[in-house]
Amino acid sequence: MRILQILPFVAVVALVGCQSSGNRALVSTSPDKNAAANQTAQSADGSDLSVPSNETTASISNSAPSARKDTILAYSAPKPGTVFTWRNNWANLPEIISYKVSGMHKIGDTDYVKFTSVKGLKNSTQAYYSTKDFSLKGYRDAKNQALVTYKPVEQRYRFPMAPGDKWLTQWKSLDHKTNKVTSGGGVVHAIRMETLNLPAGQIRAMKVKMPVQKNAPRGLTHHAWFSPELGITVKEEIGGGVLNWTQVLEKVEYPN
Repeated sequence: MRILQILPFVAVVALVGCQSSGNRALVSTSPDKNAAANQTAQSADGSDLSVPSNETTASISNSAPSARKDTILAYSAPKPGTVFTWRNNWANLPEIISYKVSGMHKIGDTDYVKFTSVKGLKNSTQAYYSTKDFSLKGYRDAKNQALVTYKPVEQRYRFPMAPGDKWLTQWKSLDHKTNKVTSGGGVVHAIRMETLNLPAGQIRAMKVKMPVQKNAPRGLTHHAWFSPELGITVKEEIGGGVLNWTQVLEKVEYPN
């Protein structure tokens, strides 16, 4: 999810998928009276990440109306065994990358969904996403050794999530090979539900505007589109400056 922080396994940015209680009807087109209850701060997950920082994610706007349409009420995970394939034009990544939903994993008191790379990347990479708020825990290699961990995590999506919602996210990552710590954050803005015509088909998704790093080129923008039905980010764009990067969902393969 950290596009501007180029890592050899950054292709997993497109995933952003995790397990829930199993509910699939998650998009409300009627007013959600309880959506305002989501305007709360989040705390660290208490797990074993080694970056010494407290997670801070707070609401910054109460301006959204109480009766809101197109609210994504909660998160629902893709079925284990599902394979997602993305196509991208990022120079440091393979053009085609696939990840498979490979099950659940518990770290401390938090449950995570594990995605495992199956095509495109030279070395097998695993990514872990929280079942609570769809935040990225980190990346591990085939031997389950930590590659990068995040604490605090980036909350690019928040549930319930409705057009007009805004919140503040702050994140910090630790590269375990180099011991380099990188951080960022800013205001996230849920814009609207859109119907996208992608190589994988016609998909309805929430368009979200992400913050960019302070040292990013002038005029650069970062948008992501989250599909509540598929439980992943189906499109991501960074552009408007010297960088123009797009990643889109190419194909979905469901288990038998």
